[in-house]
Amino acid sequence: MKTASQLYAALRRFQDAYAAALRPLCERTGMAQGAVDILLFLANNPGLDTARDICLYRRLKPGIVSLHVESLAREGYLERRPVPGDRRKCGLRCTELAQPIIREGQALQQSFMQQIAAGMTEADLEVCLRCIRTMEANLARMAGE
Repeated sequence: MKTASQLYAALRRFQDAYAAALRPLCERTGMAQGAVDILLFLANNPGLDTARDICLYRRLKPGIVSLHVESLAREGYLERRPVPGDRRKCGLRCTELAQPIIREGQALQQSFMQQIAAGMTEADLEVCLRCIRTMEANLARMAGE
């Protein structure tokens, strides 16, 4: 079994490789990776469309999310909408302007996934993803979530 430090190092390599995979899009658009991540999160997770959802599922700090959401809305990539039944919440929706960035980002995500899964069978990948989900649930339990 891997030690905690080996697993931590592997997760950091994953994060670094993911950032490198999205870097060309970020550089071409002049967007910070956090802003691109928010657009992709909203596009890839219908129904999870509030800043709170982004903070919760992407494990980002509220101040960072707020900064990027404000910038994306100001530049026309996001629209804010009231959430029915809760006047305190604001739903976020990607605009038509964001669609080319989202499509390119999703293509980069797909390519990234294909590259890290190279040499794995579908069965291997399913087992790997099941193990990741189990570890994620264990970590949430350990953190008291």
